[in-house]
Amino acid sequence: MRFISILLFLFVQSFCFAQVQSPEQFLGYKVGQKVTPNWRVLDYYAYIAKSFPKNVKMEQYGTSYEGRPLYVFFISSEKNITDLENIRLNNLRLAQSLKDQQPKLEAPAIVWMSNNVHGNETSSTESSMLTIYALLNPSVSETKGLLENVVLVMDPCLNPDGTERYNNWYNGVVGKHPNSVTFAREHDEPWPGGRYNHYYFDLNRDWAWQTQKESEQRVALYNKWLPQIHVDFHEQGINQPYYFPPAAEPLHEIITPWQRSLQTEIGKHNAAYFDKQGWLYFTGERFDLFYPSYGDTYPMYNGAIGMTYEQAGNTSAGLSIIKADLDTLTLVDRSIHHHASAVNVLAYTSQHVPKIISEFKKFFDDASAGKLAAYQTYVVKYNENDRSKIIALKQLLDKNGILSYSGSGSIKGFDYASKKEVSYAYTENDVLIPGNQSKASLISVLFEPESKLTDSVTYDITAWSLPYVYGLDAIASKTKIASDKPYNLTKITNQVADNFGYAFKWNGFSSAQLTAALLKNKIAVKFSEEPFTIAGVEFPRGSIHVLPKANTREKDNKKIMAIADSLQVQLYPIRSGIPDKGSDLGSPKVSSIKAPNVVLFTGETTRATNIGEVWHYFDEQLNYPITLVNVADFNQVEWPKVDVVILANGSYSFLKDSTLSQQFQSWVIAGGKVIAMQNAVDQLASQKWSTLKVVKADTAKVEQNKKLLKYGDRERLALVDYTAGAIFKLTFDNTHPLMFGYESYYTLKQDDELYSYFDKGKGWNVGYLQANSKVSGFVGEKLSKRLNNGLVFAVQDLGRGHIIYLRDNVLFRNFWENGKLIMANAVFLN
Repeated sequence: MRFISILLFLFVQSFCFAQVQSPEQFLGYKVGQKVTPNWRVLDYYAYIAKSFPKNVKMEQYGTSYEGRPLYVFFISSEKNITDLENIRLNNLRLAQSLKDQQPKLEAPAIVWMSNNVHGNETSSTESSMLTIYALLNPSVSETKGLLENVVLVMDPCLNPDGTERYNNWYNGVVGKHPNSVTFAREHDEPWPGGRYNHYYFDLNRDWAWQTQKESEQRVALYNKWLPQIHVDFHEQGINQPYYFPPAAEPLHEIITPWQRSLQTEIGKHNAAYFDKQGWLYFTGERFDLFYPSYGDTYPMYNGAIGMTYEQAGNTSAGLSIIKADLDTLTLVDRSIHHHASAVNVLAYTSQHVPKIISEFKKFFDDASAGKLAAYQTYVVKYNENDRSKIIALKQLLDKNGILSYSGSGSIKGFDYASKKEVSYAYTENDVLIPGNQSKASLISVLFEPESKLTDSVTYDITAWSLPYVYGLDAIASKTKIASDKPYNLTKITNQVADNFGYAFKWNGFSSAQLTAALLKNKIAVKFSEEPFTIAGVEFPRGSIHVLPKANTREKDNKKIMAIADSLQVQLYPIRSGIPDKGSDLGSPKVSSIKAPNVVLFTGETTRATNIGEVWHYFDEQLNYPITLVNVADFNQVEWPKVDVVILANGSYSFLKDSTLSQQFQSWVIAGGKVIAMQNAVDQLASQKWSTLKVVKADTAKVEQNKKLLKYGDRERLALVDYTAGAIFKLTFDNTHPLMFGYESYYTLKQDDELYSYFDKGKGWNVGYLQANSKVSGFVGEKLSKRLNNGLVFAVQDLGRGHIIYLRDNVLFRNFWENGKLIMANAVFLN
């Protein structure tokens, strides 16, 4: 009788599942035969969640900039889904993030899979539907039992805005049957492409910095779970085979032997399956584990096994394309490959759960004991002029779950500014970051003074140390400091005063944000070119005078207070037009700031990510209006209505046309301001009306050396003249408005370009590199010798207008915090 009951139960279960539609049945086509819109993918996931409520939990964790929902789906056995919250809490105990009781070692492993962080890499989202169906289908032998001791967190699409941009374009140009010819229009995605999010940011480089809404919401959820395994699915060029771990060198030294070995073992497991299918692949090349803000490195530095899987495809692949070897690559095949890898990761994990859990716990036990820390304590020095930077740093630490404390005492350690061992007496306002906490590995990477590379061929920048990025003085010490007082600065609350105006210091990005807000609210502001003193308070160059209108003073005062308080900017009452020291309010050295009309040129010939950096800076950070205009529409611009033009990294056709170039020059002479960034500087420097000249390298020597290269060494030997991104200390003129608010500045150098110093009267030598100015990161031996005695930032006066040259990117990925004030200076004060 019992045997009959079991058979009846299995029959009912199989019958019930037979009623559940496969992706093909639900969509009306085989996965990969069409590019599935994001909303249809989510519909299928929601359908599966509703059909299997005991095995699937659906959770919305946020929305994109364009308002599209962001979801994850928890997929596991009925027992695990019922106990899901306890599993999460136990996992945090394993990770030393929760210390209310001892963790259980008999716990399921948590595997997190991320799809479509790049919106035009379609196969991962498509394949994820195959994976979720196979995991729940009892007739699929490969997936049976995988969910008993594994909880899968599936994110179908990290970047819905970019995904839908690509999908809408592709589905609008593809015919009834896909065209596999490479020059067909369906393989030529227009600018800006679907790879990026709404603001054209590469979300796969934003995990640690979380400058983008999608990243911040996702990482907040990620840190609530801290999975043991994280897989990031991608696509690469159409003529590349499949890639999976082990990763290429350099692997950061903080990555543990266990993490290195396990990603290798998972790769071998995948290789065995691919070998049986006859699918080509490669490992150990190109994709390294160094830069901390990728979807594989960030999990690694947070105790997981982070892995990138790359399928041939990318933007040009479409549904079908003929490769160089004359084979045809289809989205059907691409989806099947990623699906196979997903199942293989789950299968390997399921077979090794006890070892994975124990090593995961050991990672965090070692972290909390200080065994993973290069230094035991980081002390970030508080300076009143650095308050806004300290607040910004604290926000980043909080986003990443990094604990910080207050205290007082003395310590010895490495000084980031002098690069020497010093003694320092720290006080309550200094930020103490202990190295013996669960986030020790991430802290060591983010704060390392000098990156250590095992291989100089890297996929990204090689330096990102937070004290340099934020422009803060700091000490790294091997001494532990005990403190249990969480770090918090006293809040600023401004009071309305009986006076005719206010002053605030120009000493951080929050000062620029307040100025932008006041200008938008039509409140008069002036800035001083010279330092001044009011009631014993010293104000640096660039500091602002706020002058409410007499007839609306009460209303304006309330508005000013509210904005200043929200931005945590201290206001000081002005009771007289004559300061204690410095120029009077009516002096020519105290200039009114006009609310400028700013134009950013965009379009096909510009670099989308660099356009996005400027757009996001104005839209989301400075909160100041900016008009985006396509380069092709140069002649449509009403030039008398424009005050500032920003030329981000890109190519500008109007500078190659003598008539249009002359028209642009005339606008500058009449009082216009140009802010040129990165290679746009080179294009302006080539104009007859520019006085900026590039420092030329010794090309004869370079060419001679090239002749001596061995073919097999071509990539590595080329690095003698290369840097992917290293940090240099800038020498600058702090009396020039472009550098107001700065006591020091560290620039990220990503190229070999420097400019000759201006002769007297030709322009202003504002920021330049001197000898031995590199502080962190890889620079090729020959390039290192050339990167000195040349301009990086410069300003040229032209008639009543100005040309501001910013060769290094002051808004790099918008995490380069200390560069944000330079852009504000360029817009408002120059």
